[in-house]
Amino acid sequence: MTIIAAAFYETNWFKAVVYIVIAVIIARVVDFVLARRDRAMAKLLGKTPDRADRTRYIMIRRLVFVGILFIGIGIALIQIPAVSTLARAMLASAAIIAGVIGIAARAPIANLVSGVMIAFAQPVRLNDYISVDGEFGTVEQISLIYTYIRSADGRRVVIPNEAFAMKAVHNYSMGSPGSMVTVDLALPLDADVERVAQAMLEVGEALAPAPVGKEDSVEVADVSGGSVRLRLHAWAADPLRRRELASDLRAALLRRLTGDGLIGDGPLGEERADGGD
Repeated sequence: MTIIAAAFYETNWFKAVVYIVIAVIIARVVDFVLARRDRAMAKLLGKTPDRADRTRYIMIRRLVFVGILFIGIGIALIQIPAVSTLARAMLASAAIIAGVIGIAARAPIANLVSGVMIAFAQPVRLNDYISVDGEFGTVEQISLIYTYIRSADGRRVVIPNEAFAMKAVHNYSMGSPGSMVTVDLALPLDADVERVAQAMLEVGEALAPAPVGKEDSVEVADVSGGSVRLRLHAWAADPLRRRELASDLRAALLRRLTGDGLIGDGPLGEERADGGD
């Protein structure tokens, strides 16, 4: 009987079962440790994780559990000569799948690296007023993957951190005090351009005086289609008031130019897309 038992313990099937049992035990222990860690973190932070956090925790635990079982079953099957080739193919496919997942995860990894770079280089900071890819807003939160900004109309815009490394970022809260606002005005070719330009400059200096070392200005932006386009460059002391200041400038220009008889009662041009919110 002892000889039969010893022969059984030395069989490939018994070794395969042992490997599977070991894999199940390891998977259960790791899952228990991860569950304890989640509860410990919740207790340490003093709050219950929300639904999004719980979903992430459960998904991570399940992926780890299944991964350990998959590797354990593959190693167990290698012990059986009849299916060892299949088992090696399973483990090889697991490596291929891991490589594919790594390629698919390029964007999250790039966002993660960019998040670390933002933390150290600080091209943007909390409460900075910025624009990225045409989106304007105040930085509310900077995470490892995404940066969240609040737009002037109350929208919360989620920007991948990789965008800060790949695209031009305008930070109106750093560098020179204030930020520039541009307002365009279209006039007929026979208009008194010099008088209109002087009036625009006076309105800009009255509503948006430039900081020390800077100055408001008016330039001829374009002459085409039977009209001339003048552009007022004014300074907003508070970047958050760019939209409001642009509106005030247009209204003040309309009153001034209409009152001086320099234009009729028609529409007063428009603010440039890259100068507004």
